[in-house]
Amino acid sequence: MLRVLMVGWCAILLAACSPTFDWRPVAFGQCGAAGVLPDTPQTQTRPVTFEDRTLNLTMRSARAGGVLFALGSAELPSGWAADAAARRRLARWAVDALYRNAGAEPPGPDTDPEQRFSFQGRGPQGPVRVEAQVRVTSSEWLEAVVIAGPDDHARAPVNDFWLSLRWPDGAGTAVPGASPR
Repeated sequence: MLRVLMVGWCAILLAACSPTFDWRPVAFGQCGAAGVLPDTPQTQTRPVTFEDRTLNLTMRSARAGGVLFALGSAELPSGWAADAAARRRLARWAVDALYRNAGAEPPGPDTDPEQRFSFQGRGPQGPVRVEAQVRVTSSEWLEAVVIAGPDDHARAPVNDFWLSLRWPDGAGTAVPGASPR
């Protein structure tokens, strides 16, 4: 009887540890940004044109169920280290692009482009919830993104992703709509 009870308890414990979210640490960018992804990351680099400059954006992503988690980075041109205005325009442009790509209206110009945000948009299979944060440092553009259908998002441990995130300045990520640090 004890053996049957132990086997049953082990089965319950194994069912509770869903292999769908097998979190793995992932470094991204060149200056110490890190987070976790729920499976072995796929890596893709693509050229992105911003203000007549081409930046090579590398995205590390993994799907778990119906949820896409991604961490991205691109090195900035060397002259941008001293150009805070260009870096701010890039951050705003990156946020606006996330909204436009999901068929949503970008936020107004008074919104801080480096605060974590979320919105409802449309994907190929219907409505999606997008959560993201963009950071542009003196040397790189970084972003973290979660995209999921509303039901998938509600069931997924999305906060585990956000709690793991560390930016180059050592800061974590605040909740959407939180006051700037």
